Amino acid sequence: MPRRRTRVLVVGAGPAGLAAAARILERGRDRAHVRIATLGHHIGGKASSWRDADGRLIDHGQHVIVGFYREMRALVRRAGVDVEAHLVTNEGHSYVFEERDGLVHDISLARNPLGVLYKTMGFPGLSSREKRSIFRFTMANLGLFLGAQSIDELDDVCFTAFCLEGGLAPSIVRTNAFKMSRFAQLNWPGEISAYSMLKAMREMSRDYRMSEYSFCDGGMTERFWEPILAYVASMGAELELMRKLTGLRARRGRLTGVTFAEPDSGGHDLQDRHPGLSVFAGPVPVKAGTEVVDTAFDQVICTLPATSFQELNPGDRVFWSIPAFRRIRQLRGVKPLAMQIWHRERVTRRYESVIAGLQGPLAFVIDSKHVIREYRENPRYGAVLYLVGQETGYEGWTDGELLELTLKNLSRLPGYERMRSNGILHWKVIRHHAPHELYWYTEPGAQRLRPFHRTPVANLKLAGDWVRSELDFPCMEAAIRSGQEAADAVLEDVE
Repeated sequence: MPRRRTRVLVVGAGPAGLAAAARILERGRDRAHVRIATLGHHIGGKASSWRDADGRLIDHGQHVIVGFYREMRALVRRAGVDVEAHLVTNEGHSYVFEERDGLVHDISLARNPLGVLYKTMGFPGLSSREKRSIFRFTMANLGLFLGAQSIDELDDVCFTAFCLEGGLAPSIVRTNAFKMSRFAQLNWPGEISAYSMLKAMREMSRDYRMSEYSFCDGGMTERFWEPILAYVASMGAELELMRKLTGLRARRGRLTGVTFAEPDSGGHDLQDRHPGLSVFAGPVPVKAGTEVVDTAFDQVICTLPATSFQELNPGDRVFWSIPAFRRIRQLRGVKPLAMQIWHRERVTRRYESVIAGLQGPLAFVIDSKHVIREYRENPRYGAVLYLVGQETGYEGWTDGELLELTLKNLSRLPGYERMRSNGILHWKVIRHHAPHELYWYTEPGAQRLRPFHRTPVANLKLAGDWVRSELDFPCMEAAIRSGQEAADAVLEDVE
C-alpha cells in the first residue's frame, strides 16, 4: 500500500514561503504535498509589485539584489529565469548626499574590509581628522568586522554607541555616510542593534562582489516571484488566495487546526480613500461569517511577519503564555514608505544607483529610467523616480505634503534641478500600515526575542527574515534561507 504523503501547509507567498515550498518539493516531492495560502492576490509579500488601474508598475518599495543573495539567485534560476538578464548592476557605486557640503559623494566599495578602509581614506566628504579617527577605530575593531570575535553580546548596544565608545569621532556619526548604513534597514529615527549592523557589515565586506547590488529591470513579482510560483505549481503545489490566517489551534503540543477568514478587500486603490492614508490603517479586516477551521495538514510553515503573527489567537492566554510566543509579542515593526514620480524632464547627471541622505521620511532616491526596461526607450518619461524610506513621525502628513518635501530635497541634488512640480506626469505615495506590510525593527535587544524555526508546537515551523538564521539581519536572502531551513526541519520530521 503506497505511503500517504505528508500534507504541508505554507502560510504566506513571499520569499520565505515560496522558498519553503520549493525546497520541500525539490527534496521530498514523493513524500510531501504542499499547499500555499496567502492573504491577498499579489505574490511576493513585502517584496511584491503590481500594476495600477492605468497599467503603471507599482512596487512595495525599491528592493535590491545584493551580491551575497546566492540562494535567491539559485532559486530563480531553477524556476527557469535568466536572473542576470533582468538585473542592472550598480557597478559597486553607492551615493550619499552630505548636508554639510551640499555634495553627492560616491562611495565605491573595494574587495575586502581593508580595501574599504583604504577607499574611505580618500573619501572627500570627510576631514583629515575624521579619516584618522576611522582608521584607528577600524584597526581596533578589525576582529569584530572580520568575524574573528563574537558579536553576540553587542545586541543590547546601539551601533552609534558602539562606535562612539570605540573612539569614532562624534562628527562622523552625524554624517549621512554613517547613517545610510543603518537607514538601509529602515532603522530611524531610533537606533539599530550593533549586532545586526555588524552581521550585515561582515556579510557585505567579505568581497566586493558580496556588496555589489543590482536592481530588477521590472516588477519583482512579474520577473521573479510568479515564475517561482509556477515552478512549485509544476511540482504539484496548490495556491489559495485571499485567505487570512486568524488563529492556531493546538492540543498536546501539536497543531490540530488553523482558522482562516476572507479579507474584506484585495485591492490597493479603494474608492473614496482619504488622501494620504493607507488602504488599511491597521489589521486587515475580514468578512463576517467567512472564518473556517482548516485541518487538512500535517505540518505548517508560517511565514507571516512578526507583527502579523502577533494578531493570532486574540485573548488566548494559554497560547501566549508559551515563552517563545510571548517573546514574539515584544518585537516591533516599522512602516515602510515609498513614492514614485513619473517626470517629463530628464535628470541631467546619471547616477548608477541609489542616492542616500535625503531629509525626512524618504531618505533614498533612484532614477529608474535606465533600470526599468519598459521605461528606457519610452520618450514620454524623462525620469522615473523611486523614493523609499519609512514613515515614523510623518504618519499625519498628506500625500501632497510629502511630495512638496520630496521636491525640495531633490532640488538640492546635482542633476535633479529640473525635477519641479510642473513637469510631473504622474505620482503616487505607497504607504504600509497593516501588520503584514511592516518590516522587522532591528532595535537593540531584539535578538533575544526572536524565535527559531522550530517552535514548542511540534508541527509548527516559522520562517521569515525576522526568524533566527545564518544571516540574522533583515533582507530577502535571509527570508529565502529561512524558508529553506524551515522546510528542511519539516523534511527531517517526516523521514
